[in-house]
Amino acid sequence: MFNSKHYVPILKWKRAEQGALKALREKHKKNITPLVQFVMPKNKPQEQLGDVIKRFERQLTEISAKLIDVWGLTPIFVDVSLLFSTPLKTKALDVISREGHRLGGIFIPVAHLNDNEQIIKSAIVVAKKTEKGLCLRLISSDFSNTTELNQNITKFFSGGLSEKDIDLLVDIKETEKNVDKYVKYINLSQNIPGLSKWRTFTFASGSFPEDLSECKLDEENLMPRIDWKSWKEHISKKLQRKPTFADYTIQHPVYKEITQFFHPTSSIKYTLENDWLIMKGKKQKFELYLASAAELVKDKRFSGENFSEGDKYIAEKAKHFETYIKNPAIKGTGSTETWLKAGINHHLSLVADQIANLP
Repeated sequence: MFNSKHYVPILKWKRAEQGALKALREKHKKNITPLVQFVMPKNKPQEQLGDVIKRFERQLTEISAKLIDVWGLTPIFVDVSLLFSTPLKTKALDVISREGHRLGGIFIPVAHLNDNEQIIKSAIVVAKKTEKGLCLRLISSDFSNTTELNQNITKFFSGGLSEKDIDLLVDIKETEKNVDKYVKYINLSQNIPGLSKWRTFTFASGSFPEDLSECKLDEENLMPRIDWKSWKEHISKKLQRKPTFADYTIQHPVYKEITQFFHPTSSIKYTLENDWLIMKGKKQKFELYLASAAELVKDKRFSGENFSEGDKYIAEKAKHFETYIKNPAIKGTGSTETWLKAGINHHLSLVADQIANLP
């Protein structure tokens, strides 16, 4: 499918992320294969968990068409691991993949070694039926015992698939500032048996912070993209197999359901070559988005309004700032969703370019 000069962003299946993917330009999209993680919808007032699950199940047949609307007919990884129960995960994987295949999509199911046997069987059945293979996603704890890891991988093959049918993804989630964790697991991953035989090999991590508490108002905040810098450093070394780069864009790699109920600050998160520029705002002060945008477009590090749809959005809001200040009644500040969409779209475009331009 792809080699190390490719990009696998890991995204939640939410409206901002969907919009960011759909708005990608073809020159960037051709270098990307996203991994989307389905999450449970928000509870409505007085709605019980069982009601939320039933509502999500009713939406399953619509998700495949939406995935194709957002991404088209090129490959995309689908991961159900954040859904609430084994029956729901199994059903979602089956329905989404089957309907997607019927519509002409290439939906590659994601499985984990510690998944319930029912989920693994479902993923393998989908992989065989569609002849599109699957993705095996290893996490840090899988490497705690190398002998056991190798045995579990061999057991996984007993379902009738081999390395050539499987995209191998090693995902260590959050990195550490001293990069020790990154170095440890990139080295361990190089010892996976038959590494050169797997269809693709990707290494994922994320260094975007859980929150912006360390950032200051009215000051420039730069946070290093440790995940990117670590990957770039290691692919220049002699490795058994160079991994494809994967990250969590401008979001923390560990998803916490409760955070969807919090009001985030009106902060712009803008990806630079080796850092993130954080222009911190206040909660529900949406006019601060416009003020920050007006400052950002004057910065020489701004990619320019023609670089991506996200940058175009930022530039348009920057132009709107002066008008809004004179008359706030005209609205047009944008929302948390639209600003997250813009930030992710810019990030995806920039990383795709960075990887494509590597020697």
